[in-house]
Amino acid sequence: MLIDVHCHLFTKKVLTQGLTRLENYLTQLEKVSIPASKIAPEDFLKFSDTAFDFANKAVQLTPLEMYEDMRSGYGEDLIIVPLMVDFSYTFLAPKDKVLENKKSLLSTMKKASKKSREKVMNDWLNELAVSVEKKLDTYDRSVVLLDFFKNSYEEQIKDLSLLKSQLGDKVFPFFSIDPRRNEEFEQGILGEIKKYVGKDKIFAGLKLYTSLGYSPTHPVLYDDSESESVYAYCEKHEIPITVHASLEGFSHMLDKNYVEGDIYYAPAGQAVPADDVFEDGVVSYKNNLYGMAFSDLTRERLLTLNHPTLWEKVLEKYPNLKLNLAHFGGILQMTKLVNGNKTGFYAGHIINMMKKYKNVYTDMACLYNFSGEEGYMDKIYECVYAPLPEELKDRVMFGSDYYMLCLFNTTLDDYITAFKSAFGSEFIRISEVNSLRFLFG
Repeated sequence: MLIDVHCHLFTKKVLTQGLTRLENYLTQLEKVSIPASKIAPEDFLKFSDTAFDFANKAVQLTPLEMYEDMRSGYGEDLIIVPLMVDFSYTFLAPKDKVLENKKSLLSTMKKASKKSREKVMNDWLNELAVSVEKKLDTYDRSVVLLDFFKNSYEEQIKDLSLLKSQLGDKVFPFFSIDPRRNEEFEQGILGEIKKYVGKDKIFAGLKLYTSLGYSPTHPVLYDDSESESVYAYCEKHEIPITVHASLEGFSHMLDKNYVEGDIYYAPAGQAVPADDVFEDGVVSYKNNLYGMAFSDLTRERLLTLNHPTLWEKVLEKYPNLKLNLAHFGGILQMTKLVNGNKTGFYAGHIINMMKKYKNVYTDMACLYNFSGEEGYMDKIYECVYAPLPEELKDRVMFGSDYYMLCLFNTTLDDYITAFKSAFGSEFIRISEVNSLRFLFG
């Protein structure tokens, strides 16, 4: 049976009122004129009728309805692996770990609302800033999660627990939790992981999205001297972990944030402790909300907090960790690699890590037709997949990134058709055999 090893089922309750405005934002954005000179070539996000599906699914469907939508799109029965994402500190960091005035985020938002190119985004940010201002004066920063992602963590657990009870062995969710929340739980985040993740538990694995503001080598994940680390526990119990491995995606949007552990420091070309480069470990970012393309903002944070070099450091200490470097570097990097562009480093880096570590996998989620060329997936198959050694082909998996695909003018039907056409008999390998091995050994 087809296995989609990478999808998301975020609902209205998860995204809450801040993101439910996205549908209205997308609708109005079509009416806004943005000078072509202001749009960087890398700004690949295309707003269209298909993109509206993103908002509609986010605010209208239940997880069970999303599963049925996927089944209809694929035209066959399937097993899904929905990935949680813990957004708790996407906009705010723990109070005792941020060495700046508590109004700095509000200031950033107000600057953005004055200088940003899109009027609709201006209004939306301004409205959000007012909401934040009221809460900052009332609550401790460490517990304010903003209306933007209020109770997202709890809601996702509820949604996916219910879906598991409804679908049984047709769904194997992955749990997500931010390591900076360790002190919020009596047994820390490892206690939460032990409660929810493992054989005969609701969740089959763990999802980490470090560009939301933390390092892959955060002490709680990597080396907690007072107790067992998350990686040590997952390695011992063969719990699979999926991590974002692409220069496209999402990130936190703070000008500065405190980082425990290593960051990727571009001038040195290597992973170094954050407090070796930035005073007290408070990392500053050049690209911020005001005056910058969103893709530039996220790319800087994805490089700083999620560069493959950081995951290599994790694997050096935990060589048997079962790790899925999702997205195979992403479609932009993949396109560069296929065309011989040396800046397309990410997929090649993942391949080298797969050669070195026997439990490193990758998935091909959200490799949509960025170039618009007919047969684009055939080129990926011929240039990237076909030359791989057989033992590496055993660790490449199929995924969609549903429902994010809607943002890129891609339907599930088109997506799976491209894969089946390009991969032929190998499609069963990547969409069934390899995924079962990753999930269950």
